[in-house]
Amino acid sequence: MGEKRKLRRLNFRKRIRLGKENPTFMGYAVNISEHGLEIEARNIFPAGTRIVISFQEEGDSGKDGQERGIEGVVKWSTRLVGSLSGNMGVEIVDDPEDTVKAAYKERINKLVK
Repeated sequence: MGEKRKLRRLNFRKRIRLGKENPTFMGYAVNISEHGLEIEARNIFPAGTRIVISFQEEGDSGKDGQERGIEGVVKWSTRLVGSLSGNMGVEIVDDPEDTVKAAYKERINKLVK
């Protein structure tokens, strides 16, 4: 099966919060593209589930800054037998402040330098 993704995913490790209606569970974004994320978490959701995701932006001094919220739809999820956590591919459907696009572009700029 060939790659369906139009944009390349980049390694990206950032702690996030996620959930169906409120971002109450912890997880990590492990890679990113302009339109999606792969998330590793103990609480994973089946394909088709709409979820909310919260990012904590880093402030100018490197400390946590403003929290940004986005919404996505789980495209796939998997958990290995015996594993406490699993992974999900999430397509971004609502990112009013372009949080994911900005993080993706920032990551590309770091790789190019």
